[in-house]
Formats: sequence, structure tokens, C-alpha cells
Amino acid sequence: MPSLAFLLASTNLVAELGIVLYVLMGWRFMAAEWIGAVALVLVMWALVWLTYPAALVEAARHHGDGPEGHAHHHHGAAQTGGLGTAGAWVRVAQHFVMDVRMLWKDLVLGFLIAGFLAALVPAGWWAALFVHGASPWVAVPVNALLGPLVAMLSFVCSIGNVPMAAVLWGSGVSFGGVLAFLFADLIVLPLLDVYRRAFGLRMAAYIGVVFYATMVISALLMEGLFTALGWLPHRQAGMNAQMDGFPMGATLWLNVAAACVAVGLGVLSRRGHKGSVLF
Repeated sequence: MPSLAFLLASTNLVAELGIVLYVLMGWRFMAAEWIGAVALVLVMWALVWLTYPAALVEAARHHGDGPEGHAHHHHGAAQTGGLGTAGAWVRVAQHFVMDVRMLWKDLVLGFLIAGFLAALVPAGWWAALFVHGASPWVAVPVNALLGPLVAMLSFVCSIGNVPMAAVLWGSGVSFGGVLAFLFADLIVLPLLDVYRRAFGLRMAAYIGVVFYATMVISALLMEGLFTALGWLPHRQAGMNAQMDGFPMGATLWLNVAAACVAVGLGVLSRRGHKGSVLF
């Protein structure tokens, strides 16, 4: 259970994901993602406690040497030294570069897939698939059940799912359905294959089923909680079209400033690897 809890927390309870959600979809989705990450761990714990397959777990412990790594790597222990030292800034830059190398494929693929689906798939198709307009007693559970399945087929992990989630939200998918889609980054097909190679087919199937049920139940819990609190976000008309523009305002200049900082950190990291620093 601790291993599965680590996977859930390391992909759903991270600052980068919350920031992208806040920028594209607002604070309510950010809060639901972070609160939902705790719900994911608790629901998963209950499901594993009820269904714990001792023989299957023991067999998985002895299955091969495992994969080369997971898509979500975490860095080693922090080194000592305050931010007033040159070495500390080099380490900050190096960690920044490692995060960029880890995330850029997810981000690029996420925006590309979301762009193609937003442009080529009519909003009415998503509305029909997710039974938009049906009774909430039908639409809410159906949306939560379908969200992870769409995520599985999109092949995009973690942060890269956010642009597609914005497309689904703008197309009328329920709050819980969008959250279930966001939660499902751990059961995309490439990662299921990683579980198969690491633990064997039967254990991978068990993990996939437990994660799927965990994501659906947690999404429904978040929809119920946010409905009770009156925190459900208002659906903005033409939300998909809002992502087509490129306004020349404060956001542009903040992006330029962020790009300059990123370039500076990249240069500092490169010089640090060569044994020199900028100051």
C-alpha cells in the first residue's frame, strides 16, 4: 500500500500540476486536485485492505528486476547551503533543468493532443459521449466512469492532461468527470505496460483495476463535497475558444520574464556542470 500511495501522491499532489490547473481552469480545480489526492490515497487504502491479494503481492516481489524507471522521478536529498551561496543557486538551476527534462514531453504532447481534439472533435461529440443533458443521477456517475477511460487512451500523463481536461470541461463534461480524467494519469496504457514488466501481468491488472475504482470513487466524492460547499466552478461559455487567442497584455510580459528566468537557470546549470558559476 505505501508504494501505491507514493505513486498517487507523486502524480496528483505536486505543485506543478496545481499551478497549471490554476492558470488554465481556476482555483476550484486546483483545490479539488489536491484535496482529491488525499481522497485517492484513503480510498485506495480501503480498497487494498478489502481485497489484499497476499499471494499475488509475494509473486510480484520476485518478478524480474523491474523497469528502468517511472515517468515521475524525484530527486535526491537536498544538499546543504543557503541561497546566498553560488553553489546553492547552481543546485536550484540543476533541479530546474531536471524538472524541465522530466515534464516537457508531457506538456508538449498534452497541448498537441488537446489542440487536435479541440479542433477536430466537435463539442457535440463529447457532450453525447458524456451524456450531457441527462439527469445528474445518470450523468455524474457515467462521466466519472468514462473520464479515466478517455485518459487511458490519450497516453498523456500528469500535467499534460490539463489542456485536455480544459477541453472536456468546456464541452460540458461534469466536474467529477473532469477530475476522474485528471486523476487517471497512472493508468494510461504506457504505464500499465510498465507495471506489467515490473510486477507481472496479474499484478498489473490488479493495480489497474484498483486505481480505476479509486479514481472513479474519489472523483464522485469530490463532486459531492464541492457541490455541498457550493464550490462547483461556473462553466464559461466558449471556454475552448478562449485558449485560441494570444493577448498582448500583462500575461505576455510575465511569460517573457519567466522565459528569461528559465534561460538564465539553464545557462547556470550548464556552467555548474562544467565546474564554473556566473558569480
